[in-house]
Parts: sequence; structure tokens; C-alpha cells
Amino acid sequence: MNTPFQKIMNLITPAPSNSADGLESLVSQSHRVISAFPTGGFLGFYGLKDNPFADSVNPDFFYRTNAHNEALEKMRMTAEHKISLGMVTGPSGTGKTLLTQILLKSFDEEKYETILVLVTPGLSKTGLLREILSELGVAQPAGMSRTEDLVKLLSNAIIELHEEGRRLVIIVDECHLLSAECLHILRTISNLEIPDRKLASCLLFGEERFSKRLQNPSYASLRNRMFFQAELTPMSVKDVGQYVQFRLLTAGRMTDLFTEDAIEALQEKSGGICRTLNKFSFLTLIEGARQECQTIDGEIVEAALHKI
Repeated sequence: MNTPFQKIMNLITPAPSNSADGLESLVSQSHRVISAFPTGGFLGFYGLKDNPFADSVNPDFFYRTNAHNEALEKMRMTAEHKISLGMVTGPSGTGKTLLTQILLKSFDEEKYETILVLVTPGLSKTGLLREILSELGVAQPAGMSRTEDLVKLLSNAIIELHEEGRRLVIIVDECHLLSAECLHILRTISNLEIPDRKLASCLLFGEERFSKRLQNPSYASLRNRMFFQAELTPMSVKDVGQYVQFRLLTAGRMTDLFTEDAIEALQEKSGGICRTLNKFSFLTLIEGARQECQTIDGEIVEAALHKI
């Protein structure tokens, strides 16, 4: 069976460059070449309105495994029960950043002031404080550079929020990049309190190595403030099947597309890591459309990933 690309090659024939009839023939052939592709490329071929496996953080395509649900619930409880620190760890690509986006939008704005801080390599303690203040919209006087002054400025802002009946929630993504000095700043923030409650919650998201790092005795005070911790783990075959099906449904595909052996192959090759699974599923969709396969089986997966 000819593939779409083979059909295109069969359609194209040499046309005399100095002939009006040849030019007209070439234009006609171009229209036939375009019509050889399914409408919308692989998306149209499989009845999809969007790419279900795009390389982006889109909450609409978030499939909650039990581990994701547990992490979300524990981080919400950290804020709701006025606990100063909570933490979610897991391998890169398991959905931590997506969880931060969902949490950012999920807290009631009348009760919480929620901000997101993305840690970058080499971030200093004053840099962290400036980032938090900036996200809060707090003006920083020109020339203010001492850590003590920035902490005082932040403390005043947190107290003002409390007087308004709102609690500060700081979501920190890529927390494994935080220096020891930055972690000390978070401990300082977690110490801000009135007699009956802590005034801010810091929700930390990072790779597994951060959890191991905190086992060092020097971080005992931080660990003691973490009532809730959650870990994101790679998905099982069952999770992968439900994950893929959910994303296809969200993108507009109402009927099954991947066979059981295709799901098993995707889980094995991706290791159950969401980001890798998205990449491999995307490549598999393209390969399936290229071969004009109405369903995708393990052989299509193998063919799609053969050159990776």
C-alpha cells in the first residue's frame, strides 16, 4: 500500500519549464498533492482538534493519577491548615510544574494571595526575596540590598495580607536548585507568625534529590515544619492507558486508537514518565498517520521510535 508520501511522488511528473501548458499542469498537480494529505495533517487523520501530546503545560490535558491527586490534596491542606511548609518531589517530567499551575489557580483569591517562584541556578538569597516581593507587587526602594531590609519589607507585606484576612502561599518550583542560604530564607519566612498561626505557607516542588538533601541534620528545622510531603512516581501500564485515552478524548477523539500492545510499548519505552510519554506518543501519531493506520499497535510504536 502506498503511503501519502509515495502517492505524492507518484503524482508529480516533470513539466516543461518553457510551456504554459506545462505550468498549468504543474499547478493542477500541486492541488492534487495537497489533497493527498488528510485534512489537518495527522490531527485531521485521527479526528483530533488539538495535539493531545503537545510539549506544553496545559491544565486542560492534566490527567490525575492517584499520586497527583494525593500531591494536590496535601498541598491544599498545607495552606488550609496554616502549615508553613509542604513538599512534592519526583523525577523530572512527572508533572510537578503542571501541579504548580493548577494550584496557582485553585486557591480562593479572597482567602489567599498565591504566587509562583521559579528557581534558577545561582539564585541568591536576596534574589529570592526580590523575586517574592516582585510577585507580590511590593515596591522595593532603590538601593535596598541588605537581606534584613528585604525580609522586613516582606514581613510587613505578609502582615498586611493577614490584616486583610488573606494568607500568603508561595509556590516554589525547581526547589532542588535552592542554595543553603535560600533555604534559610524560607525557614525565616516560615517563622513569621502570630500567637495562634503561621502567616505564610511555602509549597516546594523539586526533584527526588532534594528530599534526600533535606535528610542532612543541618536541615532538621525545615523537615520538622513539613507536615505534608508527597512523591510523584512513574506511571504503570494501567495509568499510561488511561492517561493516553484521557488526552485523546480531551483533544476530540471519541473512539479507541491505541491497542493494548501499543500502550505496553509506550509505557516500557517512556518508563512511565509523562514528558517522555508525550514525546513518544506524538511521534507515534505521526508515524501512524504516515502509514495511514486507523489504529496504532506496538509495531507502529516501534517504527516511530526506531531512530531515537
